[in-house]
Amino acid sequence: MRFFLALLVIAVSACGFDPVMPPESNNLVILSIDTLRPDHLGAYGYPRQTSPNLDRFARRSAVFDQAVTVHVATAPAHGTILTGRYPGSHGIQRNGMHLDPDVPTLAEILAAHGRATGAFVSGWTLQRHTGLARGFEVYDDTLDAPGAGARRIGRLTTDAALDWLQSQVTAERDFFLFVHLFEPHWPYDPPAQDALRFLSGQYELTTISKPVHIDRRISVNRLTPFEQREYVARYDGEIVVADRLLDRLLNRLDDLGVAGNTVVVVLSDHGETLFERPWTMDHGTRPYEEQARVPLILFVPGDRAAGRRVPDQVSLLDIVPTLLDIMHIDAPSGLQGRSLLPLARGEFPTTAPKPAFITARSERKRVPHIREPLTDQRMVRAIRLPGVKLIEFPMAGGRRYREFFDLSEDPGETANRAATSPEPVLALRGELERWQRTSGGDLEPGPPVLDPEVEAALRELGYIDD
Repeated sequence: MRFFLALLVIAVSACGFDPVMPPESNNLVILSIDTLRPDHLGAYGYPRQTSPNLDRFARRSAVFDQAVTVHVATAPAHGTILTGRYPGSHGIQRNGMHLDPDVPTLAEILAAHGRATGAFVSGWTLQRHTGLARGFEVYDDTLDAPGAGARRIGRLTTDAALDWLQSQVTAERDFFLFVHLFEPHWPYDPPAQDALRFLSGQYELTTISKPVHIDRRISVNRLTPFEQREYVARYDGEIVVADRLLDRLLNRLDDLGVAGNTVVVVLSDHGETLFERPWTMDHGTRPYEEQARVPLILFVPGDRAAGRRVPDQVSLLDIVPTLLDIMHIDAPSGLQGRSLLPLARGEFPTTAPKPAFITARSERKRVPHIREPLTDQRMVRAIRLPGVKLIEFPMAGGRRYREFFDLSEDPGETANRAATSPEPVLALRGELERWQRTSGGDLEPGPPVLDPEVEAALRELGYIDD
């Protein structure tokens, strides 16, 4: 079997080429667009015009076609984006947890090398209680008024970020700017015209923005095709909003005269299940493709990575090593990813696939198709190779419910072949066990003690049910 042969060469060594130094790039911008599916972007083949500005940006950047998250929740994934470690190693294994104080952050590293550091975030899950503010001179986590969804609209976040950027350039300081947009995370409430552009012949929205009235376990069958189509249009309309904000950011870099020495990364923390399966308009627990795949676009001024499509599977784990490589900064010990710069430049041929590992919090409600009782005392874990994926859901007594998918023949992950594919399942289980021993994080951490304000924020975001 083609996918089984890949398992025999699962490890690939990085050797044989001396990196060519890119032009001097002193500044860095990371734009994280929460809950953004790559298959809803023109740069990744989506037919709708959701992202014209990002598409133009992608044409002069390195685009990674198979980028995979490490966790399908916001805080754990961003912990990895900003530390280069798996959630089990950096400490944030679920929303509401705190970064291990001994883990160095990208902001701390760049601040130690003279960069001004500023972060502007749009959701409670990334507020300073996470510890991710460490190393940032400015960490703006001001949210909208209570009742607005424990978030901040992207326009206000971008306004604050651009004001800070102006001040640093005026002061002639090199900078690291991190911007987090909440769009297109639900409640899917873009300006009506941005959703209606995808609904031919329709002049008003008939659904409500936050589908609290829907039993999401059966909403695929309960909602009419018309309603499902409208919710997808709402999601796409939110992408349009984020795309305009990206354009504002890129234009400001040009206007300030720093675009020529600023590295820009556009990515997401995880995707979103829409109507592919029961429990819709949601993320968490299920590292299926629509949640596991993320966009990753890297612009390095003047570098020969520009305009390249990278087919190799990569991980959010690789962001920190890549950026330190670009900036010629020695990486601290403990990083668990690799620099993607050689891949982006085409210096390494596509050879043996490198596995991607994903974790998630176990929650019974999100997997109604699994009839056996799950436990929340251990994490969901998955291993993905281009063409195959094994997901293990934890059950009582140390057992696991397994789903194995041949992605090359079943990209929608509709047919579980675990029972009929014993050899590849056994091989992937072995890789998962070896990875687990080195990365940690299999045991589900105890729930954090939440004060009333934090609990209310989680409930507004849909992470706590009444």
